[in-house]
Amino acid sequence: MSLSAHGLVVSRRGKNIIDSVDISIEVGKLSAVIGPNGAGKSTLLSALAGDLTPSKGIVTIDDRPIEKFSPATLAKIRSVMYQSNNIVFDFLVEEILVMGWIRDAFGRSPLATKTVTELAEVCEVTNLLGRSFLTLSGGEKQRVQFCRALVQLWRPSGEHGPRYLLLDEPTSSLDVSYELGVLKILKDLTGNETGVLVVLHDLNLASYFSDNIYLMDEGRVVASGETQEVIRSDTLSGVYETPISVEEREGKLHVYTH
Repeated sequence: MSLSAHGLVVSRRGKNIIDSVDISIEVGKLSAVIGPNGAGKSTLLSALAGDLTPSKGIVTIDDRPIEKFSPATLAKIRSVMYQSNNIVFDFLVEEILVMGWIRDAFGRSPLATKTVTELAEVCEVTNLLGRSFLTLSGGEKQRVQFCRALVQLWRPSGEHGPRYLLLDEPTSSLDVSYELGVLKILKDLTGNETGVLVVLHDLNLASYFSDNIYLMDEGRVVASGETQEVIRSDTLSGVYETPISVEEREGKLHVYTH
């Protein structure tokens, strides 16, 4: 079970932003996409989410083309968190979270209220529920949008089937404790029939938490595989064009720049 892309090409003004990419997000694993600025990471995530139509290639969910899914069905099995929030109206945080609820109209059922309350506690945004979203800091907005993505994918314990969560740099504005908290939540989520793909800027976070890593450069995946196969001094130094060292201590890889 996977959300996959095969031979994916995204072109803009005659240039391939994504160039012949193959990638697979497997249920039960956390996959990370890393690479320098402009490598095509965010564009790839948009195409995988079905929000951007590729110029060539195909995106599938469990071997079915993503365009064959209705918007309602797609919303139940994949959730997306982008970097930009694009919210201009003065909604309360609680209202933003309820927007992620897709199981009944307007999210006003007792189950919706209970789920939003519980996930707000998990994501440590309970104290923000009564606040206007527009008054929040960048990090607070990021935590709220992360919680909304989890609300969308929530399901009762007796319901089964694969789900996929795609996130574009969900920790970029967060303090260290919140960074670790988000990645731990994502790691735990993979144990519940969920595949996670996260675009990360921090190479150490990618190495600590990922099962698989895709390293992108100029629209292509230039290295992929398990963490130890990709987080290598020679590979990273070449792509990022700066000396990078990788050391293993206590079973974890640590990345340093010079």
